[in-house]
Amino acid sequence: MPPSKKPRRPTRRELQQLKEYGELDPLSSMGGDNDLDVLIGNAISKSGSSRFSGSVSVGRDKRRSGKDSKDIQALFSFRRQQKAKPDAYAKLIKSLSTKPAATTKPSLALDSDEEEEKEEGEEEFVGAEDAEMEDEGDDDAIIGASVAASKRIQAEAATDGEDQGSDSEYEVDKVDNSELPEDEDEGDNDDNGDDDDDYSNTEQDSKTKEVYEGGDFMESHFADDDSESMHRKLAVATQKEYKTSMANDPMFGPMVLYNTSDEGLKEPNRRPLKQRLVKPFHKVNKGGDFTEFQRPFFSWLDQYRDVVFTARSSGREDEITTAYALHAMNHVMKARDRERKNNAKLAKAHASGKDVGELRDRGFTRPRVLILLPFRNSAYNVVKKLLKLASAEQELNSSRFEKEYGPSEDESNANKRKPADYQNTFAGNIDDAFRIGLQLHHRTVKLYSEFYRTDIIVASPIGLRMTTGAQSGDRKDYDFLSSIELVIVDQCDVLLMQNWDHVSHLFSCLNLTPKKDHGCDFSRVHNWALEGMAQYRRQTVMISEYMTPEIQAVFNNNCRSLEGKIRIKPVYHGTITNVVAQVPQIFKRVAVNRLASAADDRFAHFTENVLPELEKSIKNEKHTVIFTASYFDFVRLRNHLKDKGHAFVAISEYSTRSEAMRARIKFFEGEINFVLYNERAHFYHRYPIKGINNIVFYSLPDHSHYYSELVNLLLTSNDSTASADKLSCTVFYTKYDQLKVERIVGTNLASQLLSSERAQYTFA
Repeated sequence: MPPSKKPRRPTRRELQQLKEYGELDPLSSMGGDNDLDVLIGNAISKSGSSRFSGSVSVGRDKRRSGKDSKDIQALFSFRRQQKAKPDAYAKLIKSLSTKPAATTKPSLALDSDEEEEKEEGEEEFVGAEDAEMEDEGDDDAIIGASVAASKRIQAEAATDGEDQGSDSEYEVDKVDNSELPEDEDEGDNDDNGDDDDDYSNTEQDSKTKEVYEGGDFMESHFADDDSESMHRKLAVATQKEYKTSMANDPMFGPMVLYNTSDEGLKEPNRRPLKQRLVKPFHKVNKGGDFTEFQRPFFSWLDQYRDVVFTARSSGREDEITTAYALHAMNHVMKARDRERKNNAKLAKAHASGKDVGELRDRGFTRPRVLILLPFRNSAYNVVKKLLKLASAEQELNSSRFEKEYGPSEDESNANKRKPADYQNTFAGNIDDAFRIGLQLHHRTVKLYSEFYRTDIIVASPIGLRMTTGAQSGDRKDYDFLSSIELVIVDQCDVLLMQNWDHVSHLFSCLNLTPKKDHGCDFSRVHNWALEGMAQYRRQTVMISEYMTPEIQAVFNNNCRSLEGKIRIKPVYHGTITNVVAQVPQIFKRVAVNRLASAADDRFAHFTENVLPELEKSIKNEKHTVIFTASYFDFVRLRNHLKDKGHAFVAISEYSTRSEAMRARIKFFEGEINFVLYNERAHFYHRYPIKGINNIVFYSLPDHSHYYSELVNLLLTSNDSTASADKLSCTVFYTKYDQLKVERIVGTNLASQLLSSERAQYTFA
């Protein structure tokens, strides 16, 4: 039997005719029998969408005839379709900066645009085409180059498949993006409209990349910079010799800057966001640009300074969470795109046998962002915003996430009688033990991913502590925290009502050298990470309603960014103005020797001087509540009252609802003399204790509005005919309670109460 005849390759004109009749249309069926159609099909499958864009340089093929050049341009026209740039990005820049945006040269945007939308393997396809087009070869040479490029793309697609190895065992949920604006063609992200995307072959493009990276805060902060200025910043951060200065922001008021150089606060970045984040951000932000609040707040985050913001409120919650979720997603997308770009460079260099030098773009492990939150309801809101910003076509395990984190259908209405801040904190799922990982792909987001294959970790301190283990023991695993570049701790005031020791423990586990390699490619790890200096590149953001010594300790000891630090120092008007009960409020300063003995001095003063006076007054007036902020003080006083045989009840966060109910009834009926009450009990339950005639603040509460709430409880006396002269309020404080006193009496009066020669003040 004679051998079959080898099929003849189609000519360029035949290919053009096939395309004109739709048989080679890249947007139609992928069932063509020719090599170029297979290549297009593979590229579209690789991108995960029904569009495929790029560019093939035909400008250099000037030796061909005009007709042939037109044929080639028509053949690859689907890779050169560019639309006008949308004005959404320009509007966003205008909203971020109060000054007019500087005119940007087209070359400055080149590196960013290619970085945003180019996929792995796309550069090799362009480079191979250009190389063949420069020769005067026939049509077979063009198709041969396409076949070679197709094989490389298929090989990379197989590698991508291995990375998602276990995805098949997860649920796949289609995402309804109908509420989001439709995506433009890939070419829409090209700001300058340059047809030639093969940027890596010219010296001018190399300079363009350096100019752009020099203007991007992320690139400059995480670059392997060995300059003298970087060493000076490192010396200042390691020795804590910051150049402190005061600044006054129109929105936030006074703030303290800790600078590592003479630069101070920088001007907002001209290109703060990835282009594909702009439209999702507008949707998440209720269709608007940066608000007056978000504009300076996001600028601080974008400069990679450590930020401690202690003026959080429920009214600003949506703006705050949107700002830091946008910053986290922007950081991860920039880092992942840089890695994909470098992967393409390496593949191209290996194919041509060239050396591209060091490409260091990652840490020891994959996770880059850690977000700590107190309850699942907070995690639900933040993760939902991250998913909207990712605007993925598929979300793995989103149904499971809705079931485990979403609000329940049969929520109780008992909280409606509680204050507004209580309802906002405890709405929805309030489980405090959780951890979830988000893995980002080009068109897919996977929830519940394994930590070593995760980009963003959202967890509670206790939930993550269950993974990292205790201080001693065999069950320890915190290598996945070795390359964290951004830590966001939101609602620190709520975390303080849980167990702050877990937060301190997690900070001690960050950016340590891992015990195992976990498949790390050390040739791609940043030099500063290999040298153990990753903690000076990490950005820490702490958000709270108020400042406490615990937060200040983390700020002083664990916030070490090379770019410096910012601490907001708000001016307080004092919650004492919210007291409506007509009762004298006596503030007494307790003399203490030093900070280490302040707790002992306070306890000695109370048991020796205050408690005996209370015992004498009990003969005539019972109904006294003793309030403590610290649980350690609560236990110490409880044990002392037990030893002395006093008739009292103790209500803490560990008291059951029935125990607290019986104690309140006995107190109201006068069967007992004292109620020992703890701040955490008030935080978690807000018990309406009735029948209070005297309230004694052994220590002031951290939540300043608790003071006015508790004093106003004096209005609900056990005797409706009780006169105001039978009611009393006494507060004990020390000179180390400056933060608490300032929030309650106001910034202006606090210094007088703390430093004056007088030790007693009365407010009425």
